[in-house]
Formats: sequence, C-alpha cells, structure tokens
Amino acid sequence: MTVAVAPHTTVPYRALFPTWEGRRPVAWFFAEQLLEARAESDFPTNSAGCDEDVNMYLVGLLSAWTTSDPRTGVEPGATPLWQPPADPAAGQGAEYYRRQADHRLLCLGLFDRGDLVRRRRRGWRLTEAETRARDLAVAERSYTLAASLGRHAGLNDVWRKLARHTPLYVHVLQTLSRRHLGLGASLTDTTLARLLQTGAP
Repeated sequence: MTVAVAPHTTVPYRALFPTWEGRRPVAWFFAEQLLEARAESDFPTNSAGCDEDVNMYLVGLLSAWTTSDPRTGVEPGATPLWQPPADPAAGQGAEYYRRQADHRLLCLGLFDRGDLVRRRRRGWRLTEAETRARDLAVAERSYTLAASLGRHAGLNDVWRKLARHTPLYVHVLQTLSRRHLGLGASLTDTTLARLLQTGAP
C-alpha cells in the first residue's frame, strides 16, 4: 500500500490573514504552523541535512488526524516490537510499522504520551521517564523497520530521517503543540507571579 507523503484533504479552515480570499485546505494551516514551529525550535529545517520532505510528511500526518481515528491499527506500548506481524515482509510490514511509528511520534509531540490506545499514561512498573524512553525507542525502531521493508524509495528516505532524529522531531511537534496549537497549560507572567507569591489564593 502506497502512502502519499502529503495527501490532499478537502477539510477547509478559515484564512488567518484577511488578504487571503476564501478558504484553504487544512494542510495549508498545518504547513504554515509547522514551518514557524521549526524556525522557533532547536531543530530548524535542513539543520541536519535536507529534510523538507519530512516537513511535507508531517503536514500530511497532522492533516490526516483531523479526518480519521488516529488509533486505527495501533498497538499499545512496546507490543509492535514484542509481537510483530506473523510475516512482516509479506507486503504489509512497512505499513504496520509506519502506522506504529507515526502514532507515537505525534502522540509524544502533541500530547506528551506514547500512544492513545493504552489507558495508563505510564507503562506498568515504569516511571514516566522510562515510559517516554521506551516509546521513543519503539518509534525509532518502527521507522527503521518500515524503511527496511518499504517499497517506495522516497518514503523509505523520509522514514530513515525520522528514525535518525526522532527525539528532535518530537521536540519540533512539542513546539508546534504549545506555541501554535494551544495544547497544554499557558500562563501569563502576571498569573505566574501571583501563583508564586506566598499565601496567594
């Protein structure tokens, strides 16, 4: 199964700037916000080699999350590595591992948790730091396996880049999440100072 690097979606959003007439596909919104987030992050575009193709891939992932259930076909925790498909080389292995890796990348970046399938935030008998390290490792290894089993050279290259720099791309998505999408707590300096005062209500 071939996965488009930046699949077209018809979901519209209102233009952010009054000079733009009409409505644009939601991918325009995510592309704009992602590029700004990358510029503000510790991992700007092309800082570790050409990776504009990864930007387009991430825009496709973010857009797809607005139109489908992101949990479809996703296994919780480390299951993808402990219980892989019976015959991952039979044409569906790349898709399976790609789905596991994409889900973890977005979940870690946008929601600071490894997946949206398991009930508990932390793994059984693991600390939050250990759980995060495990989820990052599953994402990295899943991208590596997807690239080794994939039949599309362009996508394989994108997956290898994501595997090499998974924590940095997670950081980019965290920047996007907190500074551009409003996911997470946001306190003004005044509110923070008031909370830090002794005896403040």
